[in-house]
Amino acid sequence: MRVVIIGGSHAGIACAESLRQNGYDGQITIIERLGGLPLERPPLSKAFLAADPDDESRFALRNKDWYANHDITLKTGVEVAAIDAGSRSVSLADGEALSYDRLVLATGATPRRLGGLDAMSGVYELRHPEDARSIRDAATNAASAVIVGGGYIGLEVAASLTKTGVNVAVFEAADRLLARVASPPISDFFTTLHSDAGVDLHIGSHVADFINDKGAFAGVTTADGKTLSADMLVVGIGVAPETGLAEMAGCAIGNGILVGSDMATNVDGIYAIGDGALVQTDGTDAIGGEAAVHIGAGIRIESVHNAQDSGERAAAAINGHAPPSRQAPWFWSEQYDARLQSAGLVPSPDDDTVFVRRPGKRETGFSVWSLKGGMLYAVEAVRDPAGYMLGKTCLERGLTPDAAQLADPAFDLKAFVAG
Repeated sequence: MRVVIIGGSHAGIACAESLRQNGYDGQITIIERLGGLPLERPPLSKAFLAADPDDESRFALRNKDWYANHDITLKTGVEVAAIDAGSRSVSLADGEALSYDRLVLATGATPRRLGGLDAMSGVYELRHPEDARSIRDAATNAASAVIVGGGYIGLEVAASLTKTGVNVAVFEAADRLLARVASPPISDFFTTLHSDAGVDLHIGSHVADFINDKGAFAGVTTADGKTLSADMLVVGIGVAPETGLAEMAGCAIGNGILVGSDMATNVDGIYAIGDGALVQTDGTDAIGGEAAVHIGAGIRIESVHNAQDSGERAAAAINGHAPPSRQAPWFWSEQYDARLQSAGLVPSPDDDTVFVRRPGKRETGFSVWSLKGGMLYAVEAVRDPAGYMLGKTCLERGLTPDAAQLADPAFDLKAFVAG
């Protein structure tokens, strides 16, 4: 049997690795349109921006020998031109055709773009290593930058650029930073963190116009008519699932490639995993988390954990081995000296939702516990790895301390979990 995986990032490699670890001895081919060894994505907005360009190999997802040792063919720098689900074949842009018995789409997502900026230089987005290289190069000659988008990517880039001495302004249209993905107390924490670092925050504000100076980005006009000059612009307003190849193959599409819990699409022999896959549920699955997109009875999660988990689930369905046990989805972010670890799905604030801040073991550490209808939905921990682990365990065991217990520093949470 031959498995072809389109996409060589976290999801695609996790699928290939899980197949091999669980006894699959057929052919595996990974097709990646980007050139070079696939790199880790989380560091792109953090450590990668400060790294020496000659030291990028330390960010490789797997070293070159790993593919050979696992008998995995890696084709990089080549686009998929067509998929024929009837003949079970994939055509590449270089003219090569590959047959498959099982096809895995790990095509990911693409950044959403702002209109009117395509022909302007000095404008950047961040999704791939080449994007990060462009931002890193531009920052070496920039004194100031504007970032549109106050989500995790925007704020991580803001922190990275600020640490290199660039003056940064962030524009977020929502009424708080991280409004789509974090609790209000966490939003407040990062607002203070960035303000104290000197970032010029424009919350609840949008850019009215972009200043073009002979084809180059030169600044913005704010909603209240003020002009803000800057040397570079980074746009981080979310992503859209990449569904073009799936549609070509006849797969059902919603806000993502529709799959079941085994990651199988409606087309026999084709699976979809990672950021682009939307898992159809009956509404009872306790999955969700940062950047989770709910469409009816479906959910799409943009995270490394989901990429790895969905890749392993597709491998289990293809290979016939047991799928991984369910975990609470987890995420992390690093900004300046603060590491945030999050597990579960942060509910939207409403009358039925309570956010409880609990002190951590470290003086500057704390966690925020999100309860909705008396049930624990999420835990977010800043500089508090113990609080994070206890919260994640509670989520996975279906345990919910009440709000009064969580607010009491003397409450023995470790004993509660153990008991």
